Amino acid sequence: MKKVFLMVLMAAGFSYATDMGKIKNLGQTVDISVTKKGFEPNTIDVAPGTNIILNVTRKTDSTCAKQIQIPSMKIKKDLPLNETVSIKVGKLEKGEIRFGCGMNMMDSGTIFVK
Repeated sequence: MKKVFLMVLMAAGFSYATDMGKIKNLGQTVDISVTKKGFEPNTIDVAPGTNIILNVTRKTDSTCAKQIQIPSMKIKKDLPLNETVSIKVGKLEKGEIRFGCGMNMMDSGTIFVK
């Protein structure tokens, strides 16, 4: 009986370790707020080859940033007030990627991949 119990525990532990490995491979999630000051934070550091997800929440109605765009990736998303919008950016190579409002009128931000 002890052998069966031990085998079940080992199998559960292996499954847990495998699931944790999958979680680690999900990548990096970055929370961005749109406030009266613009995109906060407006600079983001990520490692190359990491899956990146941006969670963007517009917290003000007093700016033109009702959309976010990442021109180099041809991404443009509406930002409803007080709702989080998830943007799967994917794996990035070394360099800089700019983002900003849909009208290019607001201080934009940069993702630094290094």
